Amino acid sequence: MGESNANTSGDDQSRATGPSITVRIQEAIAARKHSEWSDCPPLYDVIDPDALDRLFAPTQTGTERHGTVTFYYCDYQVTVNGDRTVDLDPINSDES
Repeated sequence: MGESNANTSGDDQSRATGPSITVRIQEAIAARKHSEWSDCPPLYDVIDPDALDRLFAPTQTGTERHGTVTFYYCDYQVTVNGDRTVDLDPINSDES
């Protein structure tokens, strides 16, 4: 999910920076919830994973992008940062 089989320069840039944003979100939520990723609905129900990966792919000169994208998913406010890190804030204040 979030990966493309087409071999374009954008895909090459995404691969060079490690896992896709989609994978990073999956890993972060699974670690936080201590559960399987499949407990969450498909990410594409909330946001276009391919577009998210393209937004945070390095520029043609190889520099990182700046900015953030924030959305709600699987009981979290998910923020993707320009350095491709993912921050999770629980929507339900009961989680520590």
